[in-house]
Amino acid sequence: MAWVSPGPSQVHPALGRRELLGVAGVAGLWALPLDPALASGGSTAGKYSTIPSAKRRFFGRVRQGIFQFLEMGKAIEKGDLKDPAVDSFYAKSIIKQIGGESMKNCAFSACVTKEKRTSRWLDFKTASDLLGSAFRYDASDVNDYLPQVRIIRAYAKKVEKLQIAITAGNVQEAQTLYTKAKLDLSKYTPLVELLPLDSEDYTHDWETLPKVWCQGTFCV
Repeated sequence: MAWVSPGPSQVHPALGRRELLGVAGVAGLWALPLDPALASGGSTAGKYSTIPSAKRRFFGRVRQGIFQFLEMGKAIEKGDLKDPAVDSFYAKSIIKQIGGESMKNCAFSACVTKEKRTSRWLDFKTASDLLGSAFRYDASDVNDYLPQVRIIRAYAKKVEKLQIAITAGNVQEAQTLYTKAKLDLSKYTPLVELLPLDSEDYTHDWETLPKVWCQGTFCV
């Protein structure tokens, strides 16, 4: 079973009220009425409003990506580049769109969907970049210059080189690249209010669907 959210005792104390709200929402309480101030983001309202929304949308995907990256690392450190955990991280095993289904509002008989797939790595790459870009504290901040964005993009370059080394069977290069990428990732997590890599957060699977909060008929 995929985990949805850590319990309150696992929430980092520095995250405060905003993260606790996220835990409540992720636990399945999004149908309950929220205080208007909390519904708007509380302390993150206004210029910080992108942060709680991004956390609801991307935290699950990023945590799952970190979990599988760390699982892959165990095999790489042993020099086993053919371990299933390595293939699971890079293989396009996630179905984004089911194929063969009729397309709505299409006048042609051959209007059916084509199957689209992605990998855990590509999904993690996208989600972690979007999460980093959302952690802006001023409307004038430029995404490309945000420290967490620069770090996660440097990480992504190393992980792409790592895939090449794995395909080539170069164990030493794969081990070196993995160590460097892991260091980048350890710098990224605190900048987006995620727990350190040695946290229990990354010892199990996560639900990757976005979380929704509702107040009456208004949902975010």
